[in-house]
Amino acid sequence: MKRIVLPLLMVLVAGCSGDDSGGLSVDDPWGRPTPDVATTAAFFATISNAGTADETLVGATTDACRVIELHESQMDDGVMRMQQLAGGIPVPAGTTVVLQPGGLHIMCIDKQVPLVEGDEVALDLEFVDGDGERHTESITAAVEDR
Repeated sequence: MKRIVLPLLMVLVAGCSGDDSGGLSVDDPWGRPTPDVATTAAFFATISNAGTADETLVGATTDACRVIELHESQMDDGVMRMQQLAGGIPVPAGTTVVLQPGGLHIMCIDKQVPLVEGDEVALDLEFVDGDGERHTESITAAVEDR
């Protein structure tokens, strides 16, 4: 009896220990330096979801900005326009989403500190998984002139 129970127990424990959000990674976070007089800034990164559950970036916080919004820039009749993404930025299972200048980005409104080349900015990114569970990924964005 012990020979059957132990392997069965090991299979059950292994099957229950999976965490689909464990496949989420945020790589190469960065933001551009800004002049002291600038009141806005933007942060960028590559978000990969190697898990089996969809994720959505729904918000972010940092001491460097009073307000953070998730935005998308799009060309409209020759004019670049930004639009807030109220529903967040989807990161479907098995995909990679790139936040980059001229596209998806984390918008800093009412910047509280200068962003100087070589500095680092701590951000907490808030995600919601396919089950509606919220979790936070803490990152450090390099301030670089790219």
